[in-house]
Amino acid sequence: MSWIEIVVDAFINMSWVEIIANVFCLICVALTVKKNIWCWPTGIIGVSAYFVLFYQYKLYGDMGLQVVFLFQSIYGWWFWLNGKKEDIEEVPIRTLSNQERGAMLGIILLIWGSLYYVLHSFTDAAIPHLDAFVTALSLIANMLLARKVLENWILWIIADVFFVGIFIYKGLYLSAATYVIFLVMATSGWINWKKDWELQKA
Repeated sequence: MSWIEIVVDAFINMSWVEIIANVFCLICVALTVKKNIWCWPTGIIGVSAYFVLFYQYKLYGDMGLQVVFLFQSIYGWWFWLNGKKEDIEEVPIRTLSNQERGAMLGIILLIWGSLYYVLHSFTDAAIPHLDAFVTALSLIANMLLARKVLENWILWIIADVFFVGIFIYKGLYLSAATYVIFLVMATSGWINWKKDWELQKA
């Protein structure tokens, strides 16, 4: 069987759960790039579907990540509605200080190591080292996104590159294709948010 036949067969046999997860997450990221608050409710649907999908494929780190994403999405929705000052229309974009960046890196490494140990020691996770790594990156990226911190996009760009590889390895070709689009969107998000942040400073 050629690689083209393998890809076509995978698309034909993909589940509705994967389709729902990808469609709603694509809408979510597109809205996030535009700083549209409806990114949060659409994201909630997407992460809920991904929770089911990752359970089916034994990507337990990513499965647990969706639970955190759910709560972060609820918080982000609330913060984008209520975190703005009275004299501005929306919550402003901010950046991290060098000290905060160092702390962020330390937290990512701590989560990565801890989660790898749990997945490797207590589960039958398919690829615990990468599963733990993208989970750690995504946790911090989504928290920064909820607080409208510019650097969230850098973490998403890195995570998306690894997600593409993981999904190809697991045969989740629709998800792999979707994450290629996410990678492009995250790059666009970085560019657009950086421009808006620079305008804020002017």
